[in-house]
Amino acid sequence: MKKQSISWRLGILLSCLVVLLQGCLWFGGGNSEFKQTTVGNRQVGVNQNPNLFRGKIYFTIDHNLWVLDGLTNSLKQLTKGQTVSDPAVSPDGKWIAFTVRFKNYSDIEYMSVNGGPWHMLLDGNGHYYFVPGLDVPKDDFKWNVQPRWAPDSKHLLFLSDFQKEDWYQYTHYDAPVLDLQIYEMSIDEPNNYNAVQDVAYAYVGDGGDSDPSFRPGHPDQIIYTHYAYDNTHTQQVIQLFMEDPNEIARKPHGTYYPGLPGFDPGIAITPPNVQCLEPAFSPDGNTIAYIRRESDGQMGLYVMPTPEGVTTNPNDPTVEKQALLPYQQSKLLVKGEFVSQPVWSPDGKAIAYFFYSNEEFNLWLLKLNYNQKTKTYSPAGSPIQLTSGGVDGDSHPFWTA
Repeated sequence: MKKQSISWRLGILLSCLVVLLQGCLWFGGGNSEFKQTTVGNRQVGVNQNPNLFRGKIYFTIDHNLWVLDGLTNSLKQLTKGQTVSDPAVSPDGKWIAFTVRFKNYSDIEYMSVNGGPWHMLLDGNGHYYFVPGLDVPKDDFKWNVQPRWAPDSKHLLFLSDFQKEDWYQYTHYDAPVLDLQIYEMSIDEPNNYNAVQDVAYAYVGDGGDSDPSFRPGHPDQIIYTHYAYDNTHTQQVIQLFMEDPNEIARKPHGTYYPGLPGFDPGIAITPPNVQCLEPAFSPDGNTIAYIRRESDGQMGLYVMPTPEGVTTNPNDPTVEKQALLPYQQSKLLVKGEFVSQPVWSPDGKAIAYFFYSNEEFNLWLLKLNYNQKTKTYSPAGSPIQLTSGGVDGDSHPFWTA
């Protein structure tokens, strides 16, 4: 009798523990049915439950571009035969820009959202060459990646190393600047590197910048992930930065340059002792979703208020302290082994992201409640798995109406 009682209680305890863990980690999704689509040699499924989301979500599978339609719960392939990543739809809804990667370089191209011919924006191809006195060859290949449209649908932010040979005298390094930095270009001047505007510089040697985007309603503000070393040059520092993208252009050449803190117009909005990355503005520009690397090896999807008035005087110590205050209001939404690449729905009522389980990344959806009084977000139920079978976790998704 005693053993039966212990077994019964243990069973109840284990059942409660399973439910508790599901609630804490938000692995939910209900009894979903997935319609299979053949992708190469495997099957990728799409959740067929009705009314999961509105609009279209663009992402890549095996580095081909696909679009998931929320109205029909169906997948459509848009590119084939090239290594494509990081799609971005222009604000006017006409164009999709994306990265095309090759062995030694990458291009940025764009096409109509309805398909059709590709248009070259930046050609990264180059060649190796020798310089007298050097035993190793140099090259002028370029990595051009992560295009993101400006509000006018005529300009784009992007990452590149095309100025890698231009900064020796400023950085004091006897090496090219291989870290990716942020630039802006016009689609009316394709492949014209002389017309490209410098936007944000790197601290040389730890990866540079990533994930750039404009703040909605504020063409004078951008956000990005900034990789650097600490003062000891031994510990990696990963922070979210904001910046006025026009500040470098307004100052004389040499005022700002790569290599050292304080010589660029970016301002940190997350602290150096916490690794934060992959920011995404809400459609109204007032909230930032981002990923935080947790101390237990997990990754968390958080939201925080957008700092106000911090990009006009970024190197002022008082402003630097002010810029970090909204981070203290961060709220955890989802936590898991590899949560990544958040993107807001066009109406601001949901966030899609990649979640890693069963040795594959898939697209998940979290619907949100918004408290108008406190101006805070919270999960509206458990996350919903949108795909099965695996998508590319190293390519940003993009969500349009």
